[in-house]
Amino acid sequence: MNSTRRFIGRIGSAFALCTLLLCGSARAANLSYVFQNQTLMFTHIARTAAGSALGVDDPAFRSLLKSLGATLTWHPGERYVLISTPQPLVINFAVGSKSYDVGLLSANASFAPFLQGQEAFLPLDDLLHSLGLTSRSDGSVNVLQPQLTSVDIKGSGNQAVVVAHAAMPLHPRLAVNEPSRLVYVFDGVASSIDGIRQVNVGGIRLLKIISSGSVRRPSTTIEVDLAPNARHGAPRSNDGDFEVAFGGSGGAPPLVNANVAANPQPPSPSVAPAPVNPPAAGATVSAVTVTPSNGGETVTIAMSGNATYDWHRLRPPDNRFWIDIHGAQLEGGNKDEAQPDPLTSLRIRQNDAQTVRVALSLSGPKSISVSPSANGILINIGNTDAFDVAREGSGTVGNVVSANEPQPLITPVPADEYGQVSNESAWKFGPQSSYVPTNPRLIVLDPGHGGGDRGSVHDGMQEAVLTLDMARRVEALLIARGWQVKMTHNGDHDVHGTPRSKAEAEAMGYTSPDAFDLQARDDIANAAGARLFVSIHANAFMNSGPNGTTYYYYTPQSLPFAQEMEQDLDAADLGTKDDGVHKVKYYVVAHANMPAILIETAFLTNPFDRERLASSSWRQHIAEAIADGIDQYARAHPVGQAQ
Repeated sequence: MNSTRRFIGRIGSAFALCTLLLCGSARAANLSYVFQNQTLMFTHIARTAAGSALGVDDPAFRSLLKSLGATLTWHPGERYVLISTPQPLVINFAVGSKSYDVGLLSANASFAPFLQGQEAFLPLDDLLHSLGLTSRSDGSVNVLQPQLTSVDIKGSGNQAVVVAHAAMPLHPRLAVNEPSRLVYVFDGVASSIDGIRQVNVGGIRLLKIISSGSVRRPSTTIEVDLAPNARHGAPRSNDGDFEVAFGGSGGAPPLVNANVAANPQPPSPSVAPAPVNPPAAGATVSAVTVTPSNGGETVTIAMSGNATYDWHRLRPPDNRFWIDIHGAQLEGGNKDEAQPDPLTSLRIRQNDAQTVRVALSLSGPKSISVSPSANGILINIGNTDAFDVAREGSGTVGNVVSANEPQPLITPVPADEYGQVSNESAWKFGPQSSYVPTNPRLIVLDPGHGGGDRGSVHDGMQEAVLTLDMARRVEALLIARGWQVKMTHNGDHDVHGTPRSKAEAEAMGYTSPDAFDLQARDDIANAAGARLFVSIHANAFMNSGPNGTTYYYYTPQSLPFAQEMEQDLDAADLGTKDDGVHKVKYYVVAHANMPAILIETAFLTNPFDRERLASSSWRQHIAEAIADGIDQYARAHPVGQAQ
């Protein structure tokens, strides 16, 4: 569940005043910077004991973002300040929290952002750093230097792509073009990542990064030492990143020869790459095995048929890897197993109707190579920490096998765990519901996930276990208050009882076994003529920043129920941020006849929220608040009144 809207929280004036007093901020003199031979005068500056803060409405700051091709999203009263760059990369600051995110990476600022009046102020040095800029002094003049923030090598075996990223679009000049050595010079760009990297991938032996130049005219050089007969493609710009493809001798895909023109220009963005046609037939994943290999591990995915795949990995400290095999079906059930070092766990599941996902958790930033074959996919994991590792790749398996191909550094946000994508702008309120419960004293509680679907898993905590615990607590409270309660499942198992194949699900009119399981939850409530339906979940995101309690509904009759629940949980002082009420077409709330809501109680991926979820007293506290919300809504909307 990854919609940006859910991160937008409300913050009261009392909290804002408290934060402001803690920061001890005061208006300060203007700050002047030189950026690309132009002077920027920041006028919305506040001083704190820990450093300067910059207001998000500062005209010079908005001009700087425009020159970087970045956009800022924030409105008075909201907690999160989101900055999106062209790569795309999302930078996420939260008022009152020192933790901030730059894409998948998290960091701690020197002090927490705060409100001053109706404007959010962000720690200046951390803000500039997140944008890939560094302040340097040239005498009495402050200079903003664009930084070469990363140089990554993606791929394995006979193909690799060198990707350089900076605050500004990169258009280097090719200073040296020899069969054994290439030198690219990035004028006007500084770097703090000097060093020599042993690569030995895709015909690349060494990669050297060297910084030089002056404060106002910095320069960074990337030197690539090549193996004999190595080839390379023409450099290109991909949303501001600089990319060059390399291939070693033997088996490498056709690339441009080493004799490329000096000072190459990136291709026109209007010219789209030729599409890659997927294999004609689908595939079946029959087994996934793990075996020791040269001190590391080899994961073998046995397959038949043709499929495409893409894989991704997260940087430390996450150290997670997953591969999605598209156009494939999983034989047997889902699997979740502990594994020996360098792995910690292996998880296999039918992620959606046409995708099998194999997810690995690693004990550290180990080297990984992915090799397709006609009989499956091999994933080789090293036993030592890797200095530099690829982060994404893709290919095909079956009759046509290709080497890994580069993917965007940040993949598009997928649909939610139920395969739905929010489309609030296209939805309008329809007529009032005519639903009348046949059992007005019955409440159906739906603990999210369970059985083969563990939900979100983080730091040893499983969503399926937490949601069942909270639902049982709500059940006991409601029964004590005179309600009848039916649980969609009162044990850690699938609701429909026995796993069904895709063919069986389709024969019954469902797109996947997951849809069958979710419909089974609604069927329990619909068949019983229940008064209300409440699905309980724990949230998760790709990084640790987002936090809070969120309320989801889909039908018009469910909106008042969601609003009442928000008010009662907010009044209960749970210690979590109120992420608000949102209309989203999640399966269980869209297919229930009665008022139905889905509550994301807190984020497992946020350390503060996770601490609350781990507390049995907190889970009891939120269970009491949910029971109160049901009572309050039922009193305000008696049976027979238009829903």
